[in-house]
Amino acid sequence: MSEPTEPGQPQSTVATGSRMQRLFDLRYVIGVLMGVYGVILVIRGALDGPEQLARAAGTEINLWTGIALLVVAAIFLIWARLRPLGIDVTEEE
Repeated sequence: MSEPTEPGQPQSTVATGSRMQRLFDLRYVIGVLMGVYGVILVIRGALDGPEQLARAAGTEINLWTGIALLVVAAIFLIWARLRPLGIDVTEEE
């Protein structure tokens, strides 16, 4: 938490990486959702049979899409971890 200030004085910057900031950072939400969908598609792609491959013109589309989603999810999560939000909070009178 931030240090207490005198009434009427602006508060300092919220501590970078605080729990509330991470809760509302959309990069975490997007990264986790893409990761979940990526894992589902990788599993589905690994279990595809010859009928599904024939329908997709011989391309393992579920597998490749799942891998791409996992890569994008990793990028979002790394980005959120390396560049956390810094929000300035001031008191309005």
